[in-house]
Amino acid sequence: MQNLFASYLHRTEKFILKYKLDHVFFWLTYSIIYTFSFRSSNDWFNGLVDSMVILSFHALVSYFNVYYLVPRYLFKQSYLSYIFTLLLSIFSVCFPLSIVAHLVIDNEDLQSLVWSSAFLFFISLSVLFSVILIMVFKFVKQWYRDQTSTKELQQIQLQTELKFLKAQINPHFLFNSLNNLYALTLKKSDLAPRVVLMLSDILRYVLYESNQGEVSILKEIKHIKDYIEIERLRLGNMVRVEIEISDQISDQNIEPMLLLTLVENAFKHSESVLAQNRYIKIVFENLNNGFRFLIENSYNPSKKSIEMGGIGLQNIKKRLTLTYPGKHELVSSINDDVYQVDLIIYFN
Repeated sequence: MQNLFASYLHRTEKFILKYKLDHVFFWLTYSIIYTFSFRSSNDWFNGLVDSMVILSFHALVSYFNVYYLVPRYLFKQSYLSYIFTLLLSIFSVCFPLSIVAHLVIDNEDLQSLVWSSAFLFFISLSVLFSVILIMVFKFVKQWYRDQTSTKELQQIQLQTELKFLKAQINPHFLFNSLNNLYALTLKKSDLAPRVVLMLSDILRYVLYESNQGEVSILKEIKHIKDYIEIERLRLGNMVRVEIEISDQISDQNIEPMLLLTLVENAFKHSESVLAQNRYIKIVFENLNNGFRFLIENSYNPSKKSIEMGGIGLQNIKKRLTLTYPGKHELVSSINDDVYQVDLIIYFN
C-alpha cells in the first residue's frame, strides 16, 4: 500500500512538472491574494482578471530574471551588471503597468495618482517583490531537486557497495565448502555424495536466493543447519556443536548470509583448539522487537597470528551499517578461551 501511494505521488509529480501546473497554480493563487489585497470594487471576477493581467507583467520580469539574468550575471559574479539589468527590466514594465492600472481603476481620485512618482515607486516595489519571491521558490525547488538527486546517488552507492560486499562472501563460502568436500573425497568417504547434494542446495541459496534481496530467518537457519551438518560429516567427533533455537522465532526477513558467515568464522577459528576442547554454541532467540543471534566458539589465545573475526566480521559490520543503520547491535568479545559474537537486529 505504501509503495502504491509513493508510485502515485511520483506519477503525479511527473505530470505536474511536465505541464508546468505548479507554475499555473502559483500564479493563480498569487492572483487571488493580489485581488483580495488591492481590489478596487466588489466585482471579484473582474478584479481577478485585472490582477492576472497585472501579474503577467510581474511574471515576465520574474522569469526573465531567473532564467536569463541570474545564470548570465549573478552566477558569474557580475553583480553590477545584474543589478543594473534587473532594475532596467523592472522599470521597463512600469509604464505599461501604469496604463493597465489607469484602465482598471474606476475611482477618478485614484486615477489621478497613477502617473505620480509615488505610484511608480509602488509598482516598482511590487514587481521587485514578485521577482524576489520567484527567485526564492526557484532556489528552494532547485535545492529540493539537488537533495533528492544526492539521496538517490547515495542509495545507488550503498547498493553498489552492498553488492560488492556480498560478492566477497560467495567466493569465500564456496572455497570453504569445496575444501570440506575435498577432505571427504581424500578419505574416500561414503558421505561424499550426500555432502554434494547438501552443498548444491546451499550454493543455490548463496548464488541465487541471497541475491534476490532479503530472505526469511527460517530459511537462513535451515541453510546454517545444512552447513553445520557438512562440517560434522567432515570433522566427526573433532568438534562439539550445540544449537538452541527459540520456539517463537518469527518468520521475519533479514539480509542473507549474515548469520551463515558468522558460523563459518566460528568453525574456522576454532580449528586452533585441541579436538577434545573444541566446541561451537549457537543460539537463535526471538525478541519482542527483533531477533538475536549469539555464537561462541573455543579459542586458543596462544595463536596470536589469527585475527579473530577476520575479513568476514568486518564485512558483516559494513553490511549491517548499510542495511540496518541504527537498528542493530554487534558485540564481539574474548573471555579466556571463548570467542563470542552477539548480534541483535531490531525490526521495528
